[in-house]
Amino acid sequence: MNDKTSSSKYFDILSAKAAYAEGKNVTQFLRKQMKTEENTAEIIETAYDLQAGTYIQYANENIDFIDKYSSEAAKIIEENVESIDSILDIGTGELTTLTSIIGHMHSPPERIYAFDISWSRIFKGITYAHEHAGPLYSRFVPFVADIAEIPMPENAVNTVISSHALEPNGGKLEILMSELFRVAHDKLILFEPCYEINSPEGKKRMEDLGYIRGIDDTIETLGGTLIEKIEMKTISNPLNPTVCFIIKPPKSNYDNVQITNTSFSAPGTNFPLTKIDDFYFSQHTGLSFPVIKSVPILRSNAAILTSSLSIEEL
Repeated sequence: MNDKTSSSKYFDILSAKAAYAEGKNVTQFLRKQMKTEENTAEIIETAYDLQAGTYIQYANENIDFIDKYSSEAAKIIEENVESIDSILDIGTGELTTLTSIIGHMHSPPERIYAFDISWSRIFKGITYAHEHAGPLYSRFVPFVADIAEIPMPENAVNTVISSHALEPNGGKLEILMSELFRVAHDKLILFEPCYEINSPEGKKRMEDLGYIRGIDDTIETLGGTLIEKIEMKTISNPLNPTVCFIIKPPKSNYDNVQITNTSFSAPGTNFPLTKIDDFYFSQHTGLSFPVIKSVPILRSNAAILTSSLSIEEL
């Protein structure tokens, strides 16, 4: 394979794989390769896709920690949301944390949406959730998406949750939070690292890794309300303390508005998607989105323009 064909939109994937095999931090490696200070969506996807399976391994090797963290998180969620008909877990990874949180809830949601930017992580996570969630697995709806353009219409779900999913997106927090406000009807309950309470060593680490900061200010800027901040007792790394941010979206999102029943839409829009054979189609935009191994790939950079298709003709 020559130099030209070994490079793609995924950077020099062979070099990235070699860096990962050598134990290097892939996000730092790719930022240097791309000469950028921020973790782009492509960098995050590549880094996480290469390590797919490691979070399941970690969960299996740290059952007590995962159980304790998830129990604490589930308690906070249920204490702060009166009724959860639907929940969306952004950046769900390999579904390990979500599966455990749902298992600890006294009244699990009827619809459990979960997405990650990496297909490989979702693919491996489906097997994990199927093995560990029991009958509740039938409520899971996993898919691939980007937090910056969620493929769901406005007010699509009661509650949006995260567990260190916003973490690597330093410099893009306002864009991502705006999108979360768009799809959340009632609450956002985000378990994320907090730069402001971190130690000097921890802050330096977050800066080096391109992590987020300023969640409080971003919420205020966008018109949301920070109801409460709860510092988590169960953390895996004292240099990366987890804080639960309980947030009410801007008033227009939840005042006299009904939750939308449509499951999927064209990424970042209200245009509905229709499932046809092994793909999803948007009549409004003419875009089609593939499904690989039953996992919908609902990212705009995965779309194919198929404007000649018509739902009536299919």
